[in-house]
Amino acid sequence: MRETFSEKVIARGRELPDREAVIFRREILTYGTLADRALIAAGFLAAAGVKKGDRVLFSAVSKPETVVAYLGVQYAGAVSVFIDKNSTMQHAADIYDEAGAVLFLSDMKKAELPGHIRCVSMKAVCRGSLEDAAHALADAGTGSAGSLPSADEVVAAHMPPDPEDLSEILFTTGTTGKPKGVMLSHRAVLSILTHTKEGIGIREDDRILIPLPLHHSYSLRVLRAALYGGSSVVLQNGLTFAREIEQNLDSHSCTAIAVVPVSMELLRAQMQDRFYEIMGRFRYIEVGAGSLTVEQRKRLSANLPDTEIRNTWGSSETGGALFINVSREADSPLHVTAIGKPLPDIRVYVLDENDSPIESSPEHTGRLALSGEMLMSGYWNQPELTAAALKNGMLLTNDIVYADEDGFIHMLGRSDDIINVGGEKVSPLDVENVACEFPKISECACIGVPDTETGLGEVPVLFFASEEAVPAGEIRAYIAANTEKYNVPVHYVRIDALPRNRMQKLDRKALRSLWEEGAGDKDFGA
Repeated sequence: MRETFSEKVIARGRELPDREAVIFRREILTYGTLADRALIAAGFLAAAGVKKGDRVLFSAVSKPETVVAYLGVQYAGAVSVFIDKNSTMQHAADIYDEAGAVLFLSDMKKAELPGHIRCVSMKAVCRGSLEDAAHALADAGTGSAGSLPSADEVVAAHMPPDPEDLSEILFTTGTTGKPKGVMLSHRAVLSILTHTKEGIGIREDDRILIPLPLHHSYSLRVLRAALYGGSSVVLQNGLTFAREIEQNLDSHSCTAIAVVPVSMELLRAQMQDRFYEIMGRFRYIEVGAGSLTVEQRKRLSANLPDTEIRNTWGSSETGGALFINVSREADSPLHVTAIGKPLPDIRVYVLDENDSPIESSPEHTGRLALSGEMLMSGYWNQPELTAAALKNGMLLTNDIVYADEDGFIHMLGRSDDIINVGGEKVSPLDVENVACEFPKISECACIGVPDTETGLGEVPVLFFASEEAVPAGEIRAYIAANTEKYNVPVHYVRIDALPRNRMQKLDRKALRSLWEEGAGDKDFGA
């Protein structure tokens, strides 16, 4: 197997010690410094009694110490378990127990954590001071300053892992709210970072701005791909202030940025008439954790001619798996609606109701499945859930798709989001793509609700946000003129903003709750 993520980055510290690796505001870690700090962290873990395969939990703050902790845990042969920096004490304790962790690297107030949790300061371990790491070791109750191995001793003691050894666990929230621990092997991590590097076209001289939570699979795959390939990453604590993006562009000459779809509209609102000027300074913009609408694809491509817009479909279970150069395909009627195309070593299948592969087309849709080395090993301590997701070497998703004649994959929506209108299967994404081109709508989402008139099937409802009240009849007429009759929503609900989760993904469950609570008693703006 090739060098693991941590092995490669630490080796770069010897090969390219002065190249900038991780940047956060005025703090800059070169590859040499990053490697040195990661080896101190790995030595601390060894001295603290952490063994191969032990799970180590740490808070994923958007700062260099998170990258150091990640590398140190990996190089020590332990398993990385990431947790949202905004997690509550109770959530941290729950994940610690669920993972069977032996250590928690965090600067939460230890006194407020349950007594059985072994917590030490991540700053002390990962900021690069041997003295601080020694104090942390004493605090952990397992050694003294003399117990810390040197960097050379850590390297000499390092044992390369087996490709199928567990590398990390990404805890996500499933539909029931119960955390799901996605297990990734070292082989899968290498495959995922390679796909990201090749699918996006990351170059060694790129300086990639990551203004996203570092515990999320999207952020992690960008981070891994960049550092493995010798690029630089610039960390930013969220997209709250567009001004910080411009400051990072000015201070650190960023060439690329990783964002989610709604971020583009938030930034456009904040930057106003300077949006295209500022965003046009990037060589490329990658959009992940969701798909740009057709309207966004056309508008961004037209107004950012010197910036590549790339959209990636992926999941915690697969990493980025389907890639599309939006700038190249925005004028293609056939491809503009696609979520992407797989790389040669990623195999994509469209399955029928019996989970058998079919020849797909717009008329023959089915469930998306994938296979390849990037697949997760399963869900931590959930064998039944694993068996349902992994079958015959494939990962089965709940996404309904079709493949066009050029191999591009088109998404209709999740199976439980498809709307049954009098026997016709309506894709909420198709409705949204049309509705979002209506000039007065800033964002929208479609769901299906019971058809109260016939008692059979469902009817589409469009939730939309707009700066001014818009008669529902205007929107209905526009959609009817641009799509099939059965796609036209029956009800229209104006709201201030669409509900979204922490990664700014649309929360359709919240929209259904709004409807059930009476939001649909009348057509807002009618």
